[in-house]
Amino acid sequence: MIPELNTLGEARILVVGDLMLDEYFYGDIERISPEAPVPVVQGRHHEMRVGGAGSVVTNLAALGFEPIVVGLVGDDDGGRFIRQALEETGARTEGVIVCESRPTIRKTRILAGVQHAGRAQQQVLRLDQEEKSPIEIGQQTLLIEAIHHALEQDPAAVLISDYEKGLLEKSLLEALVEGAQRRSIPVLVDPGRSGRWSGYRGATLICPNRYEASSATGIDLDTEVKEQLKAGQALVEDLELEHCILTLDRDGITRVSASGDSRRHPTRVQGVTDVAGAGDMVLSLLGAALASGWNIDDACQLANLGAGIEVQKVGVQPVERWELDAARSAWMGIVPIALRSSQQMEELVQQAKASGQTVVFTNGCFDLLHAGHLQLLEAARAFGDLLVVGINSDASVTRLKGPDRPILPATERARLLGALSCVDHVVVFDEDTPKALIGALIPDVLVKGADYSVEEVVGKDVVEAAGGRVERITLVQGASTTGLIERIRSGTRTCPPTPEG
Repeated sequence: MIPELNTLGEARILVVGDLMLDEYFYGDIERISPEAPVPVVQGRHHEMRVGGAGSVVTNLAALGFEPIVVGLVGDDDGGRFIRQALEETGARTEGVIVCESRPTIRKTRILAGVQHAGRAQQQVLRLDQEEKSPIEIGQQTLLIEAIHHALEQDPAAVLISDYEKGLLEKSLLEALVEGAQRRSIPVLVDPGRSGRWSGYRGATLICPNRYEASSATGIDLDTEVKEQLKAGQALVEDLELEHCILTLDRDGITRVSASGDSRRHPTRVQGVTDVAGAGDMVLSLLGAALASGWNIDDACQLANLGAGIEVQKVGVQPVERWELDAARSAWMGIVPIALRSSQQMEELVQQAKASGQTVVFTNGCFDLLHAGHLQLLEAARAFGDLLVVGINSDASVTRLKGPDRPILPATERARLLGALSCVDHVVVFDEDTPKALIGALIPDVLVKGADYSVEEVVGKDVVEAAGGRVERITLVQGASTTGLIERIRSGTRTCPPTPEG
């Protein structure tokens, strides 16, 4: 059982690694260029985020930890953006060295949809601007000094985020690992892709993905589980680790330890939007959990949940504590996985819109799901990237439908709706209509059944005033919860008798 998230402390954690600027351009593709057989992206908006080791920092800050950062940026606009963004999270950035001879690492991604069709934005191009050569001796000396100074501040854990951009040379890694060992500080490593990992020797753990572990060991991790365990054990022995945490995408996480013990942590299959940032999230949550005194398996399961949330986000974005708490509750069967509070739903809608996604909203009591409901929900989801379903609270259903309703409580209705692949989120409202909720969310598309006239659709004015639209769906004739309940109570058959009678 994963511990309560309020047991995650507010410890100081040192993050050392490659700082990057992640830049995103969003738009639509409406035509092919007359100059070359390439799509023309009509830009809609642009945003910048801190990536690489910086995303580990923002993840920790979002969870309430105090990150100390050691890294390097260029003397340019990208470097200034990274330092300011990290400082705004509350991170300590005295160890971020500014290098005049080396540009800030920048990854520019262009994401596009098709002709405003409400389809998900997809990455069509990534442009990397970086210098991979080893850093100069002078900068290396400054970085080692920054590491010693940071270790003197007694961090509860050291996280190494290595993208192999020339920063983490073997001498620097050895100084970092040895300094942490002398102070009994755990060292966690998200390794580079090359598999040349001798500089990590003596760390507490590494968390390579399937490809990285295979490169380092020469063992195919796409085959049997015993091969995964063999690869993990080889890394533990070769690098003198306590644990190797293998992140295996669809297969979850497998822990292999120096004690000879191992454990698999399966994951729920997710609708993957973007894998960027998943490794950073695993490192962040392993570090946060171990710094808070959790055991290694609880830390692995928390990392599993966080990575599952991260891959559903567009680009590299922090996972909030409440999102982890909701995922934990759903994993333990406490609340439906899709159920959100109004405040949480507002945050999610804002994030989705900022990422260029089209948000669709529909609502109802949904007391006993039937074919009409399914038709409405599947049709609604086709209008955009994210379907939010508002459901009346139990008290609201009673006021609208009478003292014998609802048949199912809101938590069970939410669980059933959330189990549908077309539904992304469910939110409960207490009023008789969702007018206030629609006003808070302001979806791009508002969907109702065609049995409502356009003028009768609650929230129409708010949505259209914001540039959105209303869509009506023709539903299955005769499908209604009230009619279904009446037929059940009266014993009326609605289908031919079976051979068994």
